[in-house]
Amino acid sequence: MFKKVTVLILLTVFASGFLVAEGQQDSSKSVLINIASTFPPEGPMHEGLEKFKEIIESDSSNKMNVIIHPSGALGGEAELIESLRAGSVEMGAQGIMDLVMYMPEYTVFEEPYVIRDIDHLRTFWSTIGKEIHQKLDDEYGIMTPAVSVRGARMVTSNKPVTRPEDLEGLRFRLPAYPVRIKVFEEFGAVPTVVAFPEVYMALRTGTVDSQENPPETIFNYKYFEAQDYLIKTNHVWSTGRFQISRRWFDTLESTQQETILNAWEEVEAYLAEKYPDPDAVFVEMLESAGMTVIEPEIELFMNAAEPVLMHFDEELWAPGLRQRIKEL
Repeated sequence: MFKKVTVLILLTVFASGFLVAEGQQDSSKSVLINIASTFPPEGPMHEGLEKFKEIIESDSSNKMNVIIHPSGALGGEAELIESLRAGSVEMGAQGIMDLVMYMPEYTVFEEPYVIRDIDHLRTFWSTIGKEIHQKLDDEYGIMTPAVSVRGARMVTSNKPVTRPEDLEGLRFRLPAYPVRIKVFEEFGAVPTVVAFPEVYMALRTGTVDSQENPPETIFNYKYFEAQDYLIKTNHVWSTGRFQISRRWFDTLESTQQETILNAWEEVEAYLAEKYPDPDAVFVEMLESAGMTVIEPEIELFMNAAEPVLMHFDEELWAPGLRQRIKEL
């Protein structure tokens, strides 16, 4: 009898260990969460990461611990996205590079003059954006439990710009987004793709004459040290997105998953309440840092961009998507 009981216990322990190894993690063990971020260790996006760390470590009684790797310490946006898919990093914070890489037909929301204002952007994420995120999860294993409005992208330059033709001939730094490049070519600029970590030095050395980013980024990365004018073109309303590797997430127990998703929901609400209009804060800070703020003739920029957008409606974007967004 003793031998039979002993064998039964051993078999049970073995089976239990096998199930944990093959499927979910043992909730009694601590879980380490690495978050790879392309954002600097200042500003609302990093504050959101710190808030998540605070919530998750408290709510899990320190059984889940978070390490934040800011400023692309674990690689740029493309590397981050590939790591999330592979499950080699647990979480990430970035812009829209995953969609640019895998689902470019859905990137229309972050192209010039598609989103009208901050309220329009928030409505988009609560409706059509949820559809896009579900598709991204289903097909590529990247979950997006929270987003944060980063503000409108604005142009900086060392010459005043009020109309598209004022950009004529300027070497203009842009991310490798084909539509945005075509739009700025239409404005008369000379698009120059520069990796994000290299933008500051490119401005300082004159490799590029001008660039565009939300005021938060312009301030935190000190572009005001190399640029005199902030032009409120408001051509794109940018979003920062907090993401989870589905491959890793599915190894967790349901209680752990629930704790994580609740924490991200709390982070999203926290940032929306604290930064209802991030631009209002950072434009004032840039003025204090010495930049001259210009209100350009936005309608002229919108009109110049429209033929390019119409072309991509036919050539790239999901049919009718831009119209759906405009009608929100």
